[in-house]
Amino acid sequence: MITSSASTGTADVMLHGAVARLSCAGVAFWILTMAAGPSAQADVDRGRDIAATHCTRCHVVGDINPYGGIESTPSFIGMKYLADWARRFEEFYILPPHPALVRISEVSAARSEERPAFVHEIVLTLDDVDDILDFVRTLPSPAR
Repeated sequence: MITSSASTGTADVMLHGAVARLSCAGVAFWILTMAAGPSAQADVDRGRDIAATHCTRCHVVGDINPYGGIESTPSFIGMKYLADWARRFEEFYILPPHPALVRISEVSAARSEERPAFVHEIVLTLDDVDDILDFVRTLPSPAR
């Protein structure tokens, strides 16, 4: 317990210094949060739009298409039951059947003319993949 007396002047200075540091840390956290807030929400919104445009072809994606998707394809929320769900979303484009459908412009080679697409090819960027993951993080997680 810190008391106020002449003999504890050093303790009072230490306490005030700690409070000042906490105040500065709080202000810094607030500034960083406010600076990142709109951008982070924009990434989530962009990820939702990308998922709505491309992923709903096969997957149920949250409340976007609750009765859509292909029956044998896992829903986005269902995928969150898996312990490694985030990794699966980060790397989905290399997991079957996605390589036949999706190309990441900074990573994947262009589709060979000898290998015709049976559906319209989806071309995304690594930023798009990050935005999809940001969106999926906002979806409800299953109770464990």
